[in-house]
Amino acid sequence: MLKSLTADVFGMGVDPQHGGESLVDFEWRYRVLVIFPCEDRSKATRQANMLLAETEGLRERDLIVLEVGRDDVTVLFGPHYALNPYAIRYDLDVADGVFALLLVGKDGLVKLRSDDVVPVSTIFELIDQTSQPKPSN
Repeated sequence: MLKSLTADVFGMGVDPQHGGESLVDFEWRYRVLVIFPCEDRSKATRQANMLLAETEGLRERDLIVLEVGRDDVTVLFGPHYALNPYAIRYDLDVADGVFALLLVGKDGLVKLRSDDVVPVSTIFELIDQTSQPKPSN
């Protein structure tokens, strides 16, 4: 479960001086790929370019692609929202200045966490496997 939802339930704020939505607002509507760039941005740029070359696959899988910087969030693919970078970083427990790629499922759970660039085919296969209906007995 995402930390900001827990914070709401228990009355603990993430960063009250910064508004905007967190990933909880996407649950049951979208899967979210979140890219956290490192200082030199090389991995983040490479990951973003790989993903944006596959926009039809992103669309088919109800994906939003975000890049969460130190003080801002850029929507690289999908509908634009006013997002809170502090809430997202807190929710996903990622330190500032470290590259990370996370896939958050529609259920709000992290399905993939990597500190290296991940091939788009690997991401799509993971989503497609988890979206298959379970065979009935």
